[in-house]
Amino acid sequence: MNNIPFYIDGVYGGFMRVEGIMRLEKDGLYLEFQVKDALVEAYKSSVKTHLLALKDIDALDTKVGWFRSRLWIYAQSGKILEVIPGNDLTHRVFSFKRAYRSALANLVSQLNLELSEQKLKELDERYRLS
Repeated sequence: MNNIPFYIDGVYGGFMRVEGIMRLEKDGLYLEFQVKDALVEAYKSSVKTHLLALKDIDALDTKVGWFRSRLWIYAQSGKILEVIPGNDLTHRVFSFKRAYRSALANLVSQLNLELSEQKLKELDERYRLS
């Protein structure tokens, strides 16, 4: 499964909810999402896309619960995540239903591998030039 559905609750004071899909591409993490009214579902925004480059991701964290799993993505700066609705400046919390737990685990392990390789390349270039 390439696309994993996610949601972000509590956006804009709890009145809105973000629903979308994410997938890992060679350039970074591709997000496609839509903002919806959380109360009566009368409002839907247009579908937006965003490519979160690997070099912009600072760290990842996951938490597995009984009914959902959550993924925290920490960015290098707040400007990077301003397109994605959320409550915090430098990180976003994506929630996933239980059915997508294994797909999320695969995505996170691939993403961690890509981030590690990128950081090793940066260190190699930095010390090779010194």
